[in-house]
Amino acid sequence: MDIVIPVKRSVVYVRYLDHVLYRNTVPVLEASERETVGWLTHQNEELVHIELDRTLDELPYSSGHGSGLVILRKCIKEIRVLPLQNFSYMILFSRNNESKNVESALSDKEAKNSA
Repeated sequence: MDIVIPVKRSVVYVRYLDHVLYRNTVPVLEASERETVGWLTHQNEELVHIELDRTLDELPYSSGHGSGLVILRKCIKEIRVLPLQNFSYMILFSRNNESKNVESALSDKEAKNSA
């Protein structure tokens, strides 16, 4: 099956077969089917690189590092570009500059106590 790989920097959904490591147990005879979402950052004839988490260059404390997966092309079962709305140069972060509208997992009281 021929898979068409999207262009670099696309945000993609990938369904792929992952190699399985087993130890001290009954042998696993099949690869595990997995899925991920991330940025397509590199590709060649044999593999694609999907970045799952990365720092933003615009931030003063940015390390320039990220986390990701290298997936063999022959293990990809499905890959497609995700339709994102209102993004700029593939950077996904809030454009909201009003501190009153900041989203937080903690209530205001909990956030103040944890600081």
